[in-house]
Amino acid sequence: MEAPLPQHRFIFITLVAITFISPLANHMFIPAMPLVKEEFQIGDNLAFATLSLTMMTMAVTSIIYGGISDEWGRKRVLLSGLALYTMGAELCWFAQNIEMLLGGRMLQGAGAGCGIVLARAIARDVYGMEKISSVIANLTAAYVLGPLLAPTIGAYLVGWEGWRFLFIPISIIGLILIGIVYFGLPETHVAVREKPPFSVIVRNIFKNYFQLLKVPRFAAYALTPGCLSGVFFANATASAILAKETLGMSTEDFGLWFLWMPAGFMLGNLISGQIGNRLSIGLMTIGGASLCLMIVGIQWIWHAAAGLSIVGIIIPGAALGIAQGICMPYAQTGALRVNPALAGTASGAVVFSQLFFAGAAEQSVGFLFDGTLIPVMYVMFGFSIVALSAAIFAEISKTRTALDD
Repeated sequence: MEAPLPQHRFIFITLVAITFISPLANHMFIPAMPLVKEEFQIGDNLAFATLSLTMMTMAVTSIIYGGISDEWGRKRVLLSGLALYTMGAELCWFAQNIEMLLGGRMLQGAGAGCGIVLARAIARDVYGMEKISSVIANLTAAYVLGPLLAPTIGAYLVGWEGWRFLFIPISIIGLILIGIVYFGLPETHVAVREKPPFSVIVRNIFKNYFQLLKVPRFAAYALTPGCLSGVFFANATASAILAKETLGMSTEDFGLWFLWMPAGFMLGNLISGQIGNRLSIGLMTIGGASLCLMIVGIQWIWHAAAGLSIVGIIIPGAALGIAQGICMPYAQTGALRVNPALAGTASGAVVFSQLFFAGAAEQSVGFLFDGTLIPVMYVMFGFSIVALSAAIFAEISKTRTALDD
């Protein structure tokens, strides 16, 4: 169901706004990690868990949001997610111990999972499959404004009023978005049949995911952006503690340096948006994954030759962002094209992969972390290899399917 053309611009702006809740939940909190670690007297594994558990909870709920939205429509599901997100921010604001903070972060993640999934599903409803590659690329480029600005803003808010102050603007933004969606966003996917009971919906969700995952090409397309996210976030998350504890940087200075990493991701998505449909999905996914692996290798050599420095962390991180931004919109499009009738479910599966593997990479770094970049690079190298292998497999599978047809 396509929305009327005059509404397209408003809908796109609204989609950009709701995707911001994910970087606000994650990237704005990165500069706060060392201070949370200090206040609650916790180790690296729990400090990294304040990010990784948020990401993994977002991953799990993204599966539910995508499937339920295919059955019940997008708007009511989106409003439920925004409400959870806002309540989680409130709980974090008043957290008196690490358990309470982790609970609030997980609730915040449970709500934030709706943003990326439903933005892409609504974009598919409104713009159709013909324009979806370009729309996703431009939507993602706009979304990157969130992580581009969030860490720097977060760093100054933390330096000004402490880490708890972060959750005041997050709560206000959540409430504003609830109002915008409730009063201004039309329903773009209306079920053609009566809404089934929740138990039937859950069964249908798992049935739909199983149907998609039976196609090896879909699994490979979903795995590729997930592993690329793992590479990027392993480097990005470790950078905060390395900068403050190992290199002795201030939170504000780190916030300014961090701008380079999401800027690289934004540039990569802008490149994809300009290319549009002129290059094949296989070329862009394999090319982006290959570039990612190459950058990890260069960073490793750089570290071995020059030692640890903020430049040696951030500049390769920005280059990884470019590679990720080039590859991801095409991998997502490849996944959505496998079965267009299950666009919401497919979008949920891709977002699950991106968030889950990002969280898994962050927590892997947390368990291995020793105050150096070495364990971080081991994690990055492993995820890079898997991403490239999945991209190659997806293209081979696609070619074989075309020959069989």
